[in-house]
Amino acid sequence: MNYSEIANEIIKLKNKDLELRQKLIEQKKLSHGYALEMENLHISNAKKLNTIIDEVGFPTVEKVGIEASESAWLIIQHAISEPEFMKNV
Repeated sequence: MNYSEIANEIIKLKNKDLELRQKLIEQKKLSHGYALEMENLHISNAKKLNTIIDEVGFPTVEKVGIEASESAWLIIQHAISEPEFMKNV
């Protein structure tokens, strides 16, 4: 198992989240409820992270390093449209 590749993938998911958040802030669209574009990204990120967890277990610091492990937690916390995923992890 190549945990380095997995770490990079998780960090990319987090970065997409933060980039979209910044874009929506600049467009003044973030403070008007849950933007559909943001919700769709959160759902997609949750599905991708869930696939990773199914394959290798939770991405702990020991497996993927601190940045990727913390990125996984951000993805989980933002998956508000996926409560079962949140509960499972």
